[in-house]
Amino acid sequence: MRLAFDIGGVLSKYPEYFRPLIVNLMDAGVEVFVITDMHPREEVIQTLAMNDFDRIPAENVFCADFTAHGEGCKMVLLEELKIDMFFDDFIGYMTPGGSPIRLLVMPDHERPYWADTWKVPPGKDLEFGRRRFTKRQVKGRDV
Repeated sequence: MRLAFDIGGVLSKYPEYFRPLIVNLMDAGVEVFVITDMHPREEVIQTLAMNDFDRIPAENVFCADFTAHGEGCKMVLLEELKIDMFFDDFIGYMTPGGSPIRLLVMPDHERPYWADTWKVPPGKDLEFGRRRFTKRQVKGRDV
């Protein structure tokens, strides 16, 4: 079985949930991939390592080409890599085709797009989607 995960809004938003899930899946023999529209690939691999997702082999990290394929850019890779399940937070990337099962990680306006613990290479910006739209107590933490 082959599973793929997006970074922004998925791994970056819920690392505390996806990190152990990915470890358990890999221990069970599942092939895990990352398919993102972030670039360049070297920085994507560095970012994954900085956030303890470095068990995912670098050769399983792919950067979709939005310029060439628009919102179908991830579908091209999903089909090429024969991915069985794909996790993404953008419905435009969940178009028909690509993989048999596409799992939409629903946006949560009460959580930032990037977890507070998420790290990026020096000089990179985390402003996109960072803000929260409400403030209330959730499970003992101020959001």
